[in-house]
Amino acid sequence: MSRNRPGGGPRKSGAPGRPRNAPTAEAGAETQPAEASSLRRRLRAFLPVALIPNAVVVAAVVLLALCALMLTDSGFVPLAATVAQLWLAVNLAPVASDSAVLSQLPMLPALGIVWLVAHRVRVAVRHRISVLDLAVLTGCVLVVPVLLALTATVMLIDARPVLPVEVPPFAAVFGRVLLLHGVALGIGMGPKLWRALARRFSVPARIIDPVAPAVRFTLSLGFAGLALVLVSLAVHWRVLGELLSAFDEGSAAAGLLGVSLLYLPDAAVAGAAVLVGSEFHIGDASVSLYDATVVPLPPLPILAAFPGSVAGWALALIVIPLALAGTASHAYCRTAPRTWPEVLTAGVWAGVFTLIVGGLAGGTAGVYGPSGMMVVLTAVLVAVELAAVGAVVNAFVGLRQRQAGRTTPDTGAEGAVAAPVEQPEAADTDSAADDGDIDGPEPAEVVDEEDLIAAGDEDPDAEPDTGAVCPSRESFPESEGGDPADPADPGVVVGVEGEFPEKPAGTDSGETEPGEIGESTGSVEPVESEEGEATEEETGDPGEPDTSTGPSQSGSDPDQGTRPLP
Repeated sequence: MSRNRPGGGPRKSGAPGRPRNAPTAEAGAETQPAEASSLRRRLRAFLPVALIPNAVVVAAVVLLALCALMLTDSGFVPLAATVAQLWLAVNLAPVASDSAVLSQLPMLPALGIVWLVAHRVRVAVRHRISVLDLAVLTGCVLVVPVLLALTATVMLIDARPVLPVEVPPFAAVFGRVLLLHGVALGIGMGPKLWRALARRFSVPARIIDPVAPAVRFTLSLGFAGLALVLVSLAVHWRVLGELLSAFDEGSAAAGLLGVSLLYLPDAAVAGAAVLVGSEFHIGDASVSLYDATVVPLPPLPILAAFPGSVAGWALALIVIPLALAGTASHAYCRTAPRTWPEVLTAGVWAGVFTLIVGGLAGGTAGVYGPSGMMVVLTAVLVAVELAAVGAVVNAFVGLRQRQAGRTTPDTGAEGAVAAPVEQPEAADTDSAADDGDIDGPEPAEVVDEEDLIAAGDEDPDAEPDTGAVCPSRESFPESEGGDPADPADPGVVVGVEGEFPEKPAGTDSGETEPGEIGESTGSVEPVESEEGEATEEETGDPGEPDTSTGPSQSGSDPDQGTRPLP
């Protein structure tokens, strides 16, 4: 029956009417505050990850600038410019005066910044984290230092009219700051999170796994280069003594020694470049395994390691990086032979890491000109050495395993030796780490939900959650058919609306099926016997007493459970 409109006839056909199920403006208004609240929650969680390390660095820089100005009795007029230049220097960004640009900066303070940021990131991602959380964390880690670099640049622009300072190139400043803090972010995320991201975005494992030997080889090259520099300093101890004796005041010599210590990582990079067969230069001076060219150098004690000439036997030092490449490759291939693309990918990763380190370690040494290693040549040599040696080691490991397989005795008669059975625990530890079978903190899980449980809400000592997270934020046990997440990504927990796991066999769900009478615990279900008599079958626990009054006094109601029949 139709109902007339109050006060008039029926609605005109041309009048627009709102559909019954159309979304209202109130629903959209409710969605926007929810999104804003989610963003605020993420910022509160991840902004301190970037603010705390940078606040520590700024405080240390201000304290150092105050001490330097008071010791030199320079007043507080250049305080702002001094703080700005010190902050840029410790972040490996170039600094400039009215006559020169210095971008060959000590790397030891920068390594401290990398450790601080990486540690905070590691703490933030050690539990479950969503992709959106990771995006907000990345933005915070990169945006905060960029804003500080912009502030330092503005301070230098303001001080330029009254002080002999210049603004360094903007591209070099922001590029180096972003590169340094991006490296810290990547280190802090850790290998488990990188593997989870690779699975989430379907990146093949043959691209991610070779990162481990590349990192091992690059780090070992750095330590070998540092050892080479220290040995050269010991050989040229007389030059070092003459350099220090040229300064009458002990404070000047102590200051030069302190600056030389800050440049130790730079010296290690230079020594590694020389070992792989490349060349290191400071202005017109250069050194390699083949030759050395000497010109007047800055009066730093660390530069006493610069040789005046190179002996012919120095070419034999090329075996050091080859041996290091063999060690890293054997550690990578010892569990099972790798494919040739994996071995080549390891060399490519080593070359990429060399490019990053060379870009941060090189620069301009003031009036002396460009300084550092030949970045491209060094990266190519590092990549080729690791790939070539890795291919040889991989072939040797595969040959030994095939020979061991042929000589394995067969089983059969009594007393025969059984063939060794491969244990899954002897597989690559990385695979064990991915499956969660290792001791230690739980690996980070990358999830795709927008509003998943925050990382700080979980108990770090609790067992890992094996339930599927549904959009309604209710946790249900996983079905026996498999994980509701993507099979290619065991670390991803994805909620699927409208799909619930099946009840495992032998468990009570607390719900009754349409044919049952009463509740699932302690209920009685009438069953017709062969003689036509109604018998009672207990469906509850065996230890509970029978509380039913017979089939004539019980009934079934799907909404209300058990109630007496009329």
